[in-house]
Amino acid sequence: MNFNMLNFRTLLVAGLSALCFTTSPFAANDKKDPPGDFYNEVSRLNKVLSEVNRKYVEDVNPTELTDAALNGIRNILDPHTTVFSPKDYESLKVSMEGKFGGVGITISLRDNILTVISPLSGTPAFRLGIRAGDRIRKIDGKDTKGLSLDEAVNKLRGKIGTDVTVSIEREGVPDLMDFTITRAEIIVHAVPYYGMVTKDIGYIKLATFSDKTTSDVENALKSLQKQGMKKIILDMRYNPGGLLNQAIEISELFLKQGNLIVSTRGRTQRTESHARKNGIVKPEVPMVVLLNQGSASAAEIVSGALQDWDRALIIGKTSFGKGSVQTIFPLDNQGNALKLTTAFYYLPFGRCINKPENGIKGLKIMEEEYAEEGDEKADSTKKDTAKVDTFYTNNGRMMFGSGGITPDVEVELSPMPWVVQVQERMAMYFKFAVKIRPELEKAGVKMSANWEVPDSLFTQFRDFCMKDTNFTKIKSNALVGVDQLEKSIVREQNYMGDSAKTVSDTALAKRLEEMRKTLENNRNAQFDENKQYIKDGIKRELLTAFLNDSVSTAFSLKQDKQLNEAIKYLSDMNLYKKTISAPSKKASKKSNKDSKK
Repeated sequence: MNFNMLNFRTLLVAGLSALCFTTSPFAANDKKDPPGDFYNEVSRLNKVLSEVNRKYVEDVNPTELTDAALNGIRNILDPHTTVFSPKDYESLKVSMEGKFGGVGITISLRDNILTVISPLSGTPAFRLGIRAGDRIRKIDGKDTKGLSLDEAVNKLRGKIGTDVTVSIEREGVPDLMDFTITRAEIIVHAVPYYGMVTKDIGYIKLATFSDKTTSDVENALKSLQKQGMKKIILDMRYNPGGLLNQAIEISELFLKQGNLIVSTRGRTQRTESHARKNGIVKPEVPMVVLLNQGSASAAEIVSGALQDWDRALIIGKTSFGKGSVQTIFPLDNQGNALKLTTAFYYLPFGRCINKPENGIKGLKIMEEEYAEEGDEKADSTKKDTAKVDTFYTNNGRMMFGSGGITPDVEVELSPMPWVVQVQERMAMYFKFAVKIRPELEKAGVKMSANWEVPDSLFTQFRDFCMKDTNFTKIKSNALVGVDQLEKSIVREQNYMGDSAKTVSDTALAKRLEEMRKTLENNRNAQFDENKQYIKDGIKRELLTAFLNDSVSTAFSLKQDKQLNEAIKYLSDMNLYKKTISAPSKKASKKSNKDSKK
């Protein structure tokens, strides 16, 4: 019997078997019994379930049993194996197809109110004049109070050509504004932005791998080539991945015909994917790929293939390390589906992208294998799973396996000051832009990329933050530490027989209050110390509100430390070639031979 054809009941039973076995009080036995026959175990568990169903003291909810079973499966396999409900499966298909019927807005909850973050350019909502910061108070006449984000999205999406009416509350407008929007096909572009960052360096932001990714990137490349692009930066930071075929096709744009891109290996799956044609970007065009800890899966395949063939320099931070293949198996006609991990990805010269901790079963197997060789090695493996194996690129540069993609040039980002962290986390720049926009429009301010934030607006922003009770009540780690110190003193006084609930020593209480005041003043001083950063944040949001995301993105990129590092390497060809070249011809030949074994 083929495992892929097992029905849902069998999967349920298998999951319950896993759950029951791991929670058994006898599971701690050091002696491990060999695994039994799968179908004998299923039969045994079927008998148990039958008795539970007939004789348990209370009625058993089958949905709860099912959920427990599915969690049991996941707990012994990996976090990417899961069962989708019809709703979740539909959402997955939308994200992979990159299109749906909707109005064309990005929304979020701000202060528990449904708020427009930005309208998508060219969509029905954009054409009707819906703005960033608009608060959606009603959808089709029904109050949105208490509505979850998912519920709101479901109400706004629908069949193309149908209407939905939203009642908008806007800063500076006394009454609600009703907009009747005709739903249209909304296409989520895989390339939200591209442009020239210098006179000869092109930049492409690649956000996801969906059905339209390759065509979006091709269009961006052709446009940049017309603008004089001689070098290219591909930004895949925070790209969570997506479709494997799109990762292969994107790699083909930059590699030579016949180059191996990726292989998959699993119990029932073994494939190799090669470039079927020469890339549309010539091999001599210098290239940098930007990665960080949010880059995963398909993004790691592309960057890893380009790194293995020494086609691009990788700059940023080590990627996530999600190198496993998931296959979708429909379970019934109601829309339930199983997403099952069926293989691992391997790069051209043998590296496995997957970090052991991203596959629970894989991590356990690795620890058991090393434990047989000695506890010391097992401990070291747990501490450093990212550098278990050594591999080499086509030119002979040393790489490490089992831990994502390690950049050729690592760029640490400067720690963000505490007050700025709070501002970003609480969307203070966004809120301020929404509030101040009517005033700026009334004053006739003409917003452009060259517009500078005046000091008066910076002062208004500081006052705006300090009047926001949600902002001011958030304490720094140092202030929290003072509070904990006071509680410790109170506990000690109580232990010594003093029943007071506050610090009884007047001098000590005064010193604690002085510490709090000093730390509060330090927070206020951080506004002035980070004046330029704050001005940039204000400008970023106002550019988005008045113009569009593209203008705002272009402005933000100028302050991007990792991007600026990429520009530095592409502007200095000696530095670029030195970094991407092999240590020596002799080392290159040896390492390639070893890595292909």
